[in-house]
Order: sequence, then structure tokens, then C-alpha cells
Amino acid sequence: MNFSQAVQHVFQNYANFNGRARRSEYWYFALLNGIVYVFYVTPLAPVSAIYSLAVLVPTAAVCVRRLHDTGRGGAYLLLLLVPLVGEILLLIWFAQDSDPGPNRFGPNPKGAAAPVGPVPPPATTVAVRCLAGPLQGQTYPLSGQELLFGRAPNCAVRMPDGTPGLSGIHCMLRRGQTGGLELVDLGSSYGTFTGAGKRLPPHYPEPVAPGARFWLGSQNLLFQIVVQ
Repeated sequence: MNFSQAVQHVFQNYANFNGRARRSEYWYFALLNGIVYVFYVTPLAPVSAIYSLAVLVPTAAVCVRRLHDTGRGGAYLLLLLVPLVGEILLLIWFAQDSDPGPNRFGPNPKGAAAPVGPVPPPATTVAVRCLAGPLQGQTYPLSGQELLFGRAPNCAVRMPDGTPGLSGIHCMLRRGQTGGLELVDLGSSYGTFTGAGKRLPPHYPEPVAPGARFWLGSQNLLFQIVVQ
């Protein structure tokens, strides 16, 4: 996750105190705040209170998600009330790596270590089946490393021009570095959603597994990951 992706993800999850945040998300956002305070807020004192209020909620939210990522509850953020000692302890925890695999707060945001669900054995073929939409009933195998969805000619799962809620190159299903499956929105206009209705942030891998459902733009374009 680079600087712009981290900042975008924090503001997209403005008041989201659930789930997990990897180290890069927290520290890049902290870097943004530092730059703004040094170059803009401090020289313009009246702006300080306004900016502080604007970033108060997303800062608290990403701190809680960062604690979740290390296996700790958000209540530990109250250690800020303990002068010096609490701040040092929190900084140490914020610098720790993610818990490997899923923990009680959700899947690993890196999509690494232990993917959600079992990794299909080599003898099987992962595929995507269209459950609703113009391609309903058709199945597309993940024969390579990725499967593109959209209207563009290079998309393996290509839908007709004019399909509502669909971008030219909308999203992709791919194999991650550890062999697990990842669903990635490619900056679509109408969004890529998990079966539970979570909208994926652009270019941020979401671990998925066989049996998982997802939809593009609306539930009128519904797909399911299957094993053949």
C-alpha cells in the first residue's frame, strides 16, 4: 500500500472502527498529518482547530483498526490518557507487524499468511460462475494468474457494451503471492462488492475463497467463485 492508497483508504473508512489496518495505512496517514501540521497548520494558527476536528474521527478509527491488526481491542487507545508511558506503549504496538492470518477482528489486510478459506489444491480448477446478469449460467476458469471483468476486449469475463453499473475494466480475481485468491477493484465507477455488501477500496486486495459471492455495481451482476 503506497501513500495515496493509504490516505484514500483511511478517508473511505472515515468512521469505521471495525476490521484491521496494516502498518503502512496507519503510518502514511500519520505522515500526512505531520506534513500538514508543519507546513500549513502551525503557520496558520486559526486553521489548527478546524483541521484537528476534521481528522479527529478518521485518526481515531485508523488507530483502533491498527490495534485490531495486532490482536488488541480498541479500548487500549485510552492509554493516551496515561502521560508518556501510554503514548510510548501505543507507538510500539502501532509499529508491530500484522497478526498472521485472520484474527477475531477480521482477515489479514495484507491478504497474506493464511487466506480466508482453504487454498484450492493443485488438482482442482478455480472458476467464476455468473449467477445474475447477461452472462448468467456461464462459467469462466481461472486458468492463469488473473481473471479480468468488464466490457473491454481484453477482459476474460466480458459483458456487452452498455451493461449498467459496469466499467470498461472493472475488477479482477487473481492468485496472491501465497496462492490464495484475491478480489481487486480496478478503480471502477460503480464499485465491486462482496456478498455481504462491503464495497472494496480501489486497488486493495480482498482475500476470498471458493464459495464466495461478489457483485459488480449492483446485485444484477452477481458472481460466485467455484471449484471444478
